[in-house]
Amino acid sequence: MEGGSLELGIWDLPDDCISHIFSLTSPREACRCSAVSSAFRSAAESDAVWERFLPPNWEDIISKSSSPVEFSSLKAVYFHLCDYPILVDQGKKSFALDKESGKFCYMLGPEDMSIRWLHIPCVWNGKLPMPYAYEYDKTLKSRFSEVHHVNDVTWLQIHGRIQMQLLSPNTTYAAYLVYAPRPVGFKYPLFKVSVRFACNGVENRVGEVSDEAYLLPEMSTPKEGVYRGWDRSDKWMEVKMGEFFNGEDDVEVEVEMCFWEVREFAFVYPYGLDLQGIEIRPKDKRTK
Repeated sequence: MEGGSLELGIWDLPDDCISHIFSLTSPREACRCSAVSSAFRSAAESDAVWERFLPPNWEDIISKSSSPVEFSSLKAVYFHLCDYPILVDQGKKSFALDKESGKFCYMLGPEDMSIRWLHIPCVWNGKLPMPYAYEYDKTLKSRFSEVHHVNDVTWLQIHGRIQMQLLSPNTTYAAYLVYAPRPVGFKYPLFKVSVRFACNGVENRVGEVSDEAYLLPEMSTPKEGVYRGWDRSDKWMEVKMGEFFNGEDDVEVEVEMCFWEVREFAFVYPYGLDLQGIEIRPKDKRTK
């Protein structure tokens, strides 16, 4: 136009075009865009955007949930799956979405793990209360039907496995043991943790790294490779078990997470813990 200019901005595009642009970003960016203007909010909250952030089989996942999921929009579905993990696999696992990225998160419940422990009776001198004096903390809420109590333990071993195809591809995951220590006042031993792969049931120990872990924060040391337990927002505690990368071609591969005690039986103290499960979630880039 002679004597003038015609300038167009993104807000001049049709709503469906703006929605398509937002769907190519991330859940975090879409929420930020919704705060720019009413037009952007309408586009950023549309089902066309949030359908891209949800798993392709989200309807099938929700249909298998043990409790009904009610929603008014696909954005509501997304945040429901982020904030309220649903039980799948006959209640043996829980499924959730990572709020930042929309990637898959799972927790293996006690029924989906192999748990072994031993109890060796000890002679008590009367200075410490017996373990059974400490009851289960009723304020703890588990995702699963019940909390698994591991009582009067003098040796403990936990294994959990999950198929790589259930997880988001091209993603680095971290695994965490979720628990509540008890009884208070007893020391916990040093544990070993590791992550390894198995294909068609055959373990592959190539590249396996075993790290050390303490269940309580005050038992942590500056030694490299030693994980320590820390508090979660849901009143449970967690300790890292290791990391692994899930590629695109690992459909026949399982990842096994291991947690076991390494001390000798010559000198033992009974301890116990309440176990919720093993959580597998995308690695937080802000932490190690």
